[in-house]
Amino acid sequence: MEVSVMETSKERGKGGIVFIRHGEGEHNVEHIYNSNPENPGYKAVKLTDHGREQVRETSDQLLDGGINGDNVCKVIVSPLPRTIETADIVMGKLQIARFLREIDPRVIEQNAGERDGQDYLQYKDPDFWFPEHPKRYGGETRLEIRDRMESLILSIVNDRNCDLSKQYVIVVSHGSPLLLAQQFMGMGDERLKTAGYRIIPYSQVQKVMGNDVLHRDAS
Repeated sequence: MEVSVMETSKERGKGGIVFIRHGEGEHNVEHIYNSNPENPGYKAVKLTDHGREQVRETSDQLLDGGINGDNVCKVIVSPLPRTIETADIVMGKLQIARFLREIDPRVIEQNAGERDGQDYLQYKDPDFWFPEHPKRYGGETRLEIRDRMESLILSIVNDRNCDLSKQYVIVVSHGSPLLLAQQFMGMGDERLKTAGYRIIPYSQVQKVMGNDVLHRDAS
């Protein structure tokens, strides 16, 4: 089931990590792989009008939850056009300074290799978010995606310029990377719909990261 998730009200305003999936893109409507500009079949896609409206609605929900330009430390964004466009809408609505945006390749879409630009339904994979035998077509494995998302989370936790006990770091990425990041953070297997989001409260970051967070708090 695809969901947009807001954590309980007792956690609102206390800081943490916010995962946001991009709004509906042209490739979602066309059912095509769209993952990496270095792949021959890749073409740049934008958000649809519906996708932009989805992102505006998500931004309003974040504002209602107490997240805004006053308590966002930075916004980490996948380098693809649909995530950049999503981030720009969110940052505009939340009044987040533009210089706080960081493009990070670690949060890019799962690499589809030679399948980029093709209809993913034709392959009839049991789970098109994680196709079988990705190395056969130059794709990326689940483990490779998980490793880079774990690396990202560790860098967020160890960033001395961001205090997650009272600030938020927003990550704008894609479905499968965010699913694996949620699993790593002990937040279950729910798949974010387009423009869906998940807030990882500071208490959960502490619980999962343990000594990494506690050591930083004590320094």
